[in-house]
Amino acid sequence: MIFADRYRAPLIWIAPLVAGLIWLYVPARFQPWWPVVPILILLAALGVAALAACAQRREARIHETIQANAERDLPIILVVGPYAGAVFEQDGPASMRRHHDGALWLRVKTPDELADFIATINTLHQRLPAAVLMPVIPDGDREDAVLRQAFSRWRHELDKNTRHRACVLPCYLAIYACLGASDDVTATPVWFGDTIDITSTQSASANARQHVRLIRHQLDQAWFSSPQKASITHAGLGHAVFDWLEDAALLSILSLLANTAPFSLRGVLLANVGHLSSRAGAWARWLTGKTSLQLPSARSKALPLPFPLPEIAAHQGAAVAAVQKERDKPHRWMLHAMAASATALLISVGISGWSNSRMVGRVAHDLDVYAHTPASQVDAKREQVETLRSWNAKLVHYAKTGIPGTLGWGLYRGAALQAALEQTLSAWQPPPVGVTIDNLSLFDSGKTTLKPGAEPKLQAVLDLIRTNPDKRILISGYTDNIGISAANQKLSEARARAIRDWFVNNASLPVTRFAIQGYGDTRPLVSNQSEQGRETNRRVEITLIPESGTH
Repeated sequence: MIFADRYRAPLIWIAPLVAGLIWLYVPARFQPWWPVVPILILLAALGVAALAACAQRREARIHETIQANAERDLPIILVVGPYAGAVFEQDGPASMRRHHDGALWLRVKTPDELADFIATINTLHQRLPAAVLMPVIPDGDREDAVLRQAFSRWRHELDKNTRHRACVLPCYLAIYACLGASDDVTATPVWFGDTIDITSTQSASANARQHVRLIRHQLDQAWFSSPQKASITHAGLGHAVFDWLEDAALLSILSLLANTAPFSLRGVLLANVGHLSSRAGAWARWLTGKTSLQLPSARSKALPLPFPLPEIAAHQGAAVAAVQKERDKPHRWMLHAMAASATALLISVGISGWSNSRMVGRVAHDLDVYAHTPASQVDAKREQVETLRSWNAKLVHYAKTGIPGTLGWGLYRGAALQAALEQTLSAWQPPPVGVTIDNLSLFDSGKTTLKPGAEPKLQAVLDLIRTNPDKRILISGYTDNIGISAANQKLSEARARAIRDWFVNNASLPVTRFAIQGYGDTRPLVSNQSEQGRETNRRVEITLIPESGTH
């Protein structure tokens, strides 16, 4: 079973690993411990059985396609590429194989099937395929970008998956175009370029552009030998097909694809079929955009596109040794399944352990940073508190909705972390944003000059200012209602200015960081009817304000 031999072991490993990764995202409360390993092993075993059945069906289909040919000596030509189906019937056995001109033509639907076809042909016929045909339809139902992507995917998959690196298959590009409408849909197509020569064993000696130059020369020769309007049209449109291939960057892609192992570009062919779909395709739209020329509509032909005529030798070359495949015993696959399941379990537990360790480390780091941040650094302290609150909210969410699988498997430490976070947050008190100082401790009654004993109080405020360098300072002066209000207003403003000047002169702070405001007796905190109330209202408030745009 070629398919099983190639893909069974990787998929046996992939199935439990994917199941384990999915299991990681199931909340821990839904993760029973003991059923996990049997479930993963069962998934792997079911994957083995499904792969085996799929491989048997696929191999049977390939064998049926190849063995349906009773004439074992017929040369076999594989038809590949996104347009391979255009040369076969749409339904029935003829959708995969056709007998034509002494050769058996087999359709390969996807690049992944190519290696299976080659190996099966080699086993049953003791030889490799004679050639490979890759159809290209300029006026197909695909855009330029889609065509480039389709042929590029073929090349990528061939380069990645083909195992028959030792063999070299002659590859021919067959371009089917309508170089002028024809009313006779049964007319024989006109071919230009190379022929499919399966008698030659020599390697390719020309690149794609050399083959294209040959076709262009043949188009010109057909025009010169028959200078009629139809010949001129055919030659011009034939040149336009290759101009489009060059302009759409398809010729280089096709050339690389046709020279990707096991392919080796042997020739390029151009067929004037005269009966493609009447709906304008990528080439027709390109031609109209370049020349404003509208191609005449052609009758659509329901039959498959024709094959080029191969040159067949009387006797095929020597047989190629068959590739023998070792058939592994069932217990080997079960050992794979058990090893894959154990690996998935270990990976899941390892991811959980790593995730828990990472979470514990990050929370511990944030708690440590908070503890070592001085209370005087107001903004930094507040940012650390917000970080701790975010962690606490996440842990509370886990406690309510279920622990994620990536933190489960009995390794979760969120409960202890949540207790530490809540204890720290409950002890935090928002720091003051300003300082209030009694006027009598700074100034004598009615004076605006600082008293000798005022500096210690201002020094404490200076320390707060220096630990918050991104803040501006507002100094506001207030008085009681004794005296004239206008005089009180001037007195409060002069005292605020005196405090500002002290900070500027003694701490070298820029004067632009300060703002002063005198409110006089207009904003009492309490009633001025008592001496105690008047003492409370005689004050200076120093407030830290964030710079504009900081928050």
